[in-house]
Amino acid sequence: MIRPVELSDALSKAEVAGKISQIQKAASEMEQRQVATALKEKTNVDAERTHELEKSDSVIINKDKKEQEEKGKKRNKQGNAPEEDENPKPAGEHLDLKA
Repeated sequence: MIRPVELSDALSKAEVAGKISQIQKAASEMEQRQVATALKEKTNVDAERTHELEKSDSVIINKDKKEQEEKGKKRNKQGNAPEEDENPKPAGEHLDLKA
């Protein structure tokens, strides 16, 4: 059997041990909430901030524009009309009306 002194000692420790367990559990949950809140805030800030194009992207875009301009100049020098394949127009789209 348990002695009365040991019983009262164990009961007092059980209450404290339960409180410590609850505090440890709450601390880990609070830490998870703080991390989630910080991550959400960072993603919101990143989404609001605009990012400039990298130099490599702008070089590629400028290169494509120059190539298109050169093709257009070559066509004009040759006297050819622009290819119809680039901008196909359906036959039923054009209406010629006089009022």
